[in-house]
Amino acid sequence: MKEIQLFVYQKAGDPFSFDFTEDKVSMGRSSDNDISIPDPFCSGFHARIDRLGKDFILKDNDSKNGTFLNGEKIKSEVRLKEGDEILIGSTRIVFNKKLSTNVEFTDSPSSSVNVNTIMHLEDILRKPELSTTIEAKEKGFDIEKIKKEHKSLSVISEVSRTLVLHKPLSELLEHIMDLICENLPMDRGVLMIKEGNPVQFIPKVIRVNNTSLVNKKINVSQSIVDMAVNKHSSILVSDVQADPRFKAQESVIRFNISSAMCVPLWNNKEIIGIIYSDRISLSKQFNEEDLKLLTLLSNLAAVKIENSRLIDKSIEKEKMEKELDLAAKIQRDFLPKKDPEIEGYQVSGINIPCQQVGGDYYDYILIDEDRIGITIADVSGKGVGASLLMASLRASLYSEVSKDSSVEGMACRLNDFVNKSSDINSFITFFFLELNKRNGDFIYVNAGHNPPFLIDKKGRISCLETCGLSLGMFPSVSYEKRKGHLAPGEIIVFYTDGITESRNKKNEEFGEKGLRDFIISHRRQKPSEIIDGLLKHLNEFISGADRMDDMTAVIIKKE
Repeated sequence: MKEIQLFVYQKAGDPFSFDFTEDKVSMGRSSDNDISIPDPFCSGFHARIDRLGKDFILKDNDSKNGTFLNGEKIKSEVRLKEGDEILIGSTRIVFNKKLSTNVEFTDSPSSSVNVNTIMHLEDILRKPELSTTIEAKEKGFDIEKIKKEHKSLSVISEVSRTLVLHKPLSELLEHIMDLICENLPMDRGVLMIKEGNPVQFIPKVIRVNNTSLVNKKINVSQSIVDMAVNKHSSILVSDVQADPRFKAQESVIRFNISSAMCVPLWNNKEIIGIIYSDRISLSKQFNEEDLKLLTLLSNLAAVKIENSRLIDKSIEKEKMEKELDLAAKIQRDFLPKKDPEIEGYQVSGINIPCQQVGGDYYDYILIDEDRIGITIADVSGKGVGASLLMASLRASLYSEVSKDSSVEGMACRLNDFVNKSSDINSFITFFFLELNKRNGDFIYVNAGHNPPFLIDKKGRISCLETCGLSLGMFPSVSYEKRKGHLAPGEIIVFYTDGITESRNKKNEEFGEKGLRDFIISHRRQKPSEIIDGLLKHLNEFISGADRMDDMTAVIIKKE
């Protein structure tokens, strides 16, 4: 098996590697982790990576500041691929790929002296005013200035043309840095993007064009970066060795850096990153024209990056919507396509997901000629995750139901299945009723679900109470079987809390009382008519407020 390594780059300090030899690697501030990260923004047990066959899965452990993968905060388990960058606090962890050059921020003794040039972004990017142009004409042409401006205009025009086509963000950042290096020679350059929680500048593209500096750490002055961001300005430092702020930085002196520039990536709304570049040659120091050109290129790049992000989000949203449509179709196929026809009974059910897919479930399962199973369940959470767990429950339930099985034994096995196949925060409220169609007798098991109502001909209500914990909360839980009888004219109402917890714009809850009152007043109707009326009544009650949960109901009535 190929050896997998994690390469850890701390904000300050030497990087190190970790060999992935076990099935799990834990990461966090606690010394009990496989990779201990002494980072104030890192939780004790922040995240972990699991080996599943040939795949490696990253998962956040409900950390305070979140775990980021390639700039995006992960919401669930994510499969890793080579070169993926994990951000935990201010610590970067690269999956199975070593960076050729590491970037480290260094604190300078001072932050307010001997910077050669500070140019405000808006001054560089602003179009020349008419009065200035007229004044320049009256004084005569500055040939050298016109040449420089023409060169800058040509470069900007060329770069603009090459950035027209859309590229994925990672490719775009590489392309931008290539274009900048081509048009503004430098020994080293770093493009950084703001990411993470807390927000920080993360190196995304590094270019080392001077072979003598390959594999050498790039020390970027934190004070220079702060000055560029806080003053909303481009910074030029020439003859760095003469700048007091760099005298304490041995790496700068050792590499004989003579000039450096730090320019914000400003998209005309906010600073989304920075570009740092330096030169070691005293005869080829950066000048103010270089600073202006880099600022113009950076602004163009920032706008393009923002557009690329918007396009990527649009593509991702479209892709997600297609996947949700497919998931919704699959889920609809899992639910009953029609109500069962049972001699002497009327049955009707409905499921309305809050999102495109949901975690509510109901079903009718024929056990034998005399018995039918009616079930309703509610998976904790909403969306695709809840839908997948619901699908797993359905598959397991169908394998458990048989003419010889007991409802309490079935519930025990379902509980252990859900406990093993879901995370610690997932559980399922579950109700299963086995009805004898010949005489109306029934047995049931209620695993933490909202107690269904049994309403007699006079409108009196009894509840089919819980007799065990919700599925998946703890392993090896036992359940108790309960018995009952459905007499002619009586109905049983199964429901999920999406109905009773519905709220209107005044934040008033519909509640169990609202449901009971409606059912009692409409109990003489057919189950399908009761459900249609209930949905209409709920919509009037909600009156335009957002629905917060899936709504499911099943009603069975003995004629």
